[in-house]
Formats: sequence, structure tokens, C-alpha cells
Amino acid sequence: MKQVGRVYLLCGKVASGKTTYARKQVQQGRAILLSLDELHLSIFGPEPTREQIDDSYDSCCAYQQHLALKLLNLGIDVYIDWVFWSRAARVQAKRFFEAQGIVVSMIYFSLTDEERLARNRLRNAGSDPHSFKIEEKDVSLFDSYFETPSPEEYDLVIGAEH
Repeated sequence: MKQVGRVYLLCGKVASGKTTYARKQVQQGRAILLSLDELHLSIFGPEPTREQIDDSYDSCCAYQQHLALKLLNLGIDVYIDWVFWSRAARVQAKRFFEAQGIVVSMIYFSLTDEERLARNRLRNAGSDPHSFKIEEKDVSLFDSYFETPSPEEYDLVIGAEH
């Protein structure tokens, strides 16, 4: 019987540790991280416009879904780091993969605002070309779009201890 990978949907506010966690998981085994941030930065360079990101969002998701299915069917686990800020986006992604027979796990990252702001400052001071630099005023704006998942939505919650 063919081994199929598992998909992990990463959900949390800005600077909650989603990408850092996924990168650690990728280093430990047969897995890959698919990140919209990385894709947008590789396509548009270090400072894409809001219009570029918004206009390409659906097609970038479709591309990464297609790629994820190929990898999953090769038995490779996939960590998906998208903008799962709304319940509707989380439900849509989960349904898509489940309809393909893929086991889906959602990991919710729940950190304090103070910890996230500290992490964001470190990220902004760093030189990672695969991470957006996000101004502190924008963190609050993005937080206003986030719908906290209910406990039945996620399989694991990760706090400041990871």
C-alpha cells in the first residue's frame, strides 16, 4: 500500500512561531514547508506591494496546493504556512485536502502579544530573505483580521514554550 504524507496547516497571528516551528520539523525528517511569504518574496522581491500580494494570492495558493498534493502522494509530509487568519480559509483548506484523502492536522500557535512583538523585532533585525519585515503598527492591523480558532478546529496548540 502506498504511503501518503500528512498535511499540517499552521495557524496563528504574525510572529507566533509558525515558520520557525515548521523549519525545525523539516530539518528533522521527510517533510517540506510551503509558505506563501516565501513564494511572494521569491516572485516579487524583498518589498512586494500589497496589490501584488493580493492579486496573486489565489493563484499562489492554487500552485502550492497542486505542489502539496504531488509531495503528499510521494509520502512527504507538508507544512503549510498560509494566511489562515479566518475560519473560512482554514475550513476551505482542510476540506480541499481531506477530499483528496489526505490526513490534515491543524496546529494553532498561541503566544502573548508581548512575546510576538519581541519575536517580530528580532525578525525585522535579522537578514532572512524568506521572511517579511513587518512594522509594529501593521502587527496590530493584521491581528484585527485574525479569528481565533475554536478548540475543535485544531489538533495541537503551541504556546511560548516551544
